[in-house]
Amino acid sequence: ALVDLSDNESTADISGPESYSMEITTDGTSITAEEPAGLFHGIMSFIGLLNVADSELSLKEMVINDKPRFKYRGHQVDTARNFRSKEAIMKTIDAMALWKLNVMHLALTNDEGWRLEIPGLEELTSVGSKRCFDPNEDTCLLAQLGSGPDADEKQYYTREDYIELLKYAEERNVKILPEFNMPAHARAAVISMEARAKKGDDMYRLTDPEDETHILTIQFYDRTSIINPCLDSSVRFVEKVVTEVKKMHDEAGVPLDSYHFGGDEAKNILLGAGFSSYPDELKELPFSKSPACQAKILEDPSFDIEKIANYWAITVNKILAENGIKEMVAWEDGLRGTTKKQYETESVAVDFWETLFWGGIDGLAEMADGGFDIIMSNPDYLYFDFPYEVNPEERGYYWAARFNSVYKVFTFAPENLAQNAETSVDRDGNEMSVTTPEVTAPSIRGMQGQTWSETIRTDDQYYEMAFPRVLAVAERAWHRASWELDWSSGVTYNATTGLVPKDELAADYNGFVTKLGCHEMFKMKQLGINYRVPPPGGKVDGSGILTANSELPCTAIVYSTDAGNTWSEYSEPVGVGADKVVSLKSVTSDGALMSRVVVIN
Repeated sequence: ALVDLSDNESTADISGPESYSMEITTDGTSITAEEPAGLFHGIMSFIGLLNVADSELSLKEMVINDKPRFKYRGHQVDTARNFRSKEAIMKTIDAMALWKLNVMHLALTNDEGWRLEIPGLEELTSVGSKRCFDPNEDTCLLAQLGSGPDADEKQYYTREDYIELLKYAEERNVKILPEFNMPAHARAAVISMEARAKKGDDMYRLTDPEDETHILTIQFYDRTSIINPCLDSSVRFVEKVVTEVKKMHDEAGVPLDSYHFGGDEAKNILLGAGFSSYPDELKELPFSKSPACQAKILEDPSFDIEKIANYWAITVNKILAENGIKEMVAWEDGLRGTTKKQYETESVAVDFWETLFWGGIDGLAEMADGGFDIIMSNPDYLYFDFPYEVNPEERGYYWAARFNSVYKVFTFAPENLAQNAETSVDRDGNEMSVTTPEVTAPSIRGMQGQTWSETIRTDDQYYEMAFPRVLAVAERAWHRASWELDWSSGVTYNATTGLVPKDELAADYNGFVTKLGCHEMFKMKQLGINYRVPPPGGKVDGSGILTANSELPCTAIVYSTDAGNTWSEYSEPVGVGADKVVSLKSVTSDGALMSRVVVIN
């Protein structure tokens, strides 16, 4: 069929920079949009209608008028804790383009690694991207997170790599949002600049050598994991990084319009609950014994040692504005205590990452009242370094959620946070009761899934943890479902309120997961992404009949009654014997991917 593309204004009721109209007839297909982004989405939708597993491609006649729910539809990749190859980033961008996600939040730095070459600051990668056994950390960071002691492997993006990624993403309607986390989570940068200072150049030093403050960070590091905000050399460091990154964007022809500051967890955790056994002399505010900060207090009465994250956010924001960068993004706790009016960039957005069961809905109302744009990045629904299900064989952390299944991600209601208390449980499996605050509904710019990499060492492990959960984010970010209710002040949600139309939710998820298993997973495999295959469920009744099913339709189930020595395909309930131990696993149609084995005893 002939496909006709036009950037003329759509005549449909749906309009906007990413909207499109598509008409499929026996004479051909026409796609019309106001802007190139809309045309791109129309093409992706056309491709999405094709069943690429069939040898003959045919489509029904139809008319589609479509636009996204949210302007920001993101996916975060942590390349700092454990590195992701350039090829893995490119495959992810391909997948994001296909399913209409448009922002890759590329986390390039953290305590455990600096992953982008910065000309003139060579130590950031010659030291900060490597791990080895060097107690003085003059040549590398100490080995951690299962990396081993080998410092020779290249674990960063060169300037040329980053420019290539910017162009690659731009061609696919994806914006790369670079994150350089500070002032906390910055140990790789601090240690790298210390190595430079030992060679006689302290122009970009990030820690005060005379500071004797004792702190313990959330990742159990000392003060060397937080950039000292009182040093002129710290300001010069940020100016240098911003200038060099902006040059890369300019060379790629992709303006650096948005910059992620990080900003989270700049604190001494010994000051919080749970550390009563520690002596009081260890419970110090960050940099409270830094001579540079003591001098700062005297010369600048506005400087508050208790709000160093806020101070540094405003300082960095000013540097961004001076460089013509229109927006700063941050993790919300780094800006809590400030308002949008205190910043100089045109826009300030926050990744909101408080959990619902710890009172997150009040924090959401607070950040919205501060005038910040909100990107929902809630860990109890949208962190992909958590297990898919409750099982000791499943990889991942569980500090905010014991599991984040595809279903749980799909059911997340980003514009009515309280609603999620009716459709999910807290971290410990308990029911929640959440009342919507008596405030105007927050304006949500978008949502984003996060794939932190402390427990994700390889690219294949990353693919398995991110996919297919990424597609559930894509669905919610593009389309508001009929079962999502409006924010209603004073309304309480819990497991028994019955406000969410569960029949509509069930039907919607059934349609989604059927499309996922029978069509989209094949496309993912074609992209070279080894996605997670969920293990089947099963039971053997008293008469020895095995019944099994899979969360992902169109996925084959095989079973074994001899401890996995031989396998038979399961298609319907089958007799295996009441005294048999049965092993089950799911297998893709081509046999290339399979789930972990489930044993029924």
